[in-house]
Amino acid sequence: MKRAAKIVLIGVCFGLILLFLKIIFRIDDAAFMHGYWIAAVAIVLGAVLINVCYNLIYFNKVKKIAKLLSEEKPQEYIDGIENLLKTAKGKTLRNILELNLAAGYIEIKQFDIAIPMLEKLSHERLSGSSVNVVHKINLCLSYFETAQYEKAITIYNENQGLFQQYRHHKIYGGNIAILDIIAAIINEQYNQAEELLDTAKKMYDDPRLQKSFREILDILKKEKAENH
Repeated sequence: MKRAAKIVLIGVCFGLILLFLKIIFRIDDAAFMHGYWIAAVAIVLGAVLINVCYNLIYFNKVKKIAKLLSEEKPQEYIDGIENLLKTAKGKTLRNILELNLAAGYIEIKQFDIAIPMLEKLSHERLSGSSVNVVHKINLCLSYFETAQYEKAITIYNENQGLFQQYRHHKIYGGNIAILDIIAAIINEQYNQAEELLDTAKKMYDDPRLQKSFREILDILKKEKAENH
């Protein structure tokens, strides 16, 4: 809203300046309107281009910082994202950075920090289905890890359409496979959970996913022992 108000204010000021120039230089209406629309289009395109470039700069920085997670340096990753948040402008950009920051806290199992951040983002209008799927994956996983099973299965069930879009995605498919296993465990479908886990372990060889699979296997064995 603030950005929209600024654009409107700039537009009004621009219009008043042009009107002033029209009067001073006695420009006829046809020539004035022709020049006005050319200038207006140029300003709008310029503003869009600046905004896109600004966001791309930050996204490239996030991409570089994200490598720290695969290098098992989660605290350095968190510090890097927090530094970006100190200077980032714009609601959409800040929401994406906060989502990435929550992922860092999930990595170090600090769910008491990650969950409030993710719940806050639940009330925001997240831009793009890929951003939404990351948010829902992380929130579902965080609820499961903190034994908030009812909340976890609700997120899982309510977002089946979204998850289906990314079930075979190169980046997100493995994480959605984890959610499928989690849902089977919550529903006490332990044999199905074992089958899904075996399939996922063979399908996804990413070291971080393999680590998650081992952790889930321990949880599965514990749940199965306690309920049989």
